[in-house]
Amino acid sequence: MGFRDLQRYESRKARFDKYKAWLAMTPDQRQAAYALITDETKRVKTEREKGYVSPFGTAGNTKVYVPARLIKDGQTGQGSGTASVLRGLLSNYTTTATEFAALTTPILIETTKFNFAKLTLTAVIPGGKKNSRITGASYSKPDVDSVTCAFGQNAGGQAYDAAVLAIKGESAYATFIEGNSGKNRARFTPEG
Repeated sequence: MGFRDLQRYESRKARFDKYKAWLAMTPDQRQAAYALITDETKRVKTEREKGYVSPFGTAGNTKVYVPARLIKDGQTGQGSGTASVLRGLLSNYTTTATEFAALTTPILIETTKFNFAKLTLTAVIPGGKKNSRITGASYSKPDVDSVTCAFGQNAGGQAYDAAVLAIKGESAYATFIEGNSGKNRARFTPEG
């Protein structure tokens, strides 16, 4: 420890004491402390509806469907813009309950343990100074809206990589990624 660290001790002692008090709390006390400070209106709550996804690689006449929770149309509140963009991007790669009912002899596989391919869009909205919930120190923190949805093939026998390339080629995807001065991001997660 150098002299500079010793000189800063007095000015940062209050923050350090708050941090030690935080560490001394039980998990339930920490959760209660966070709940008092958390602004629930800033939390993304995406509404979902029943839908279906066709896993990658199943051929045309044997195209199978697995039940999934899809983003519902007409989102409101925090993250609704991100949810709408994601729903639009994946509309060709998911099947709504209405579309599924119109199919002739679809093969439905009821399973709860299937790991879908997913796309997560994250909007990073520049924010002002905020105070730490632990030490009270002020720092710059953006507001972040993340929304995730499952997707699958849109044509029989389609590969995962082909679907990802097609989604990345859409103008809505490029517009979203360029948003917020290029700070927005996307993450693809493969099946399995």
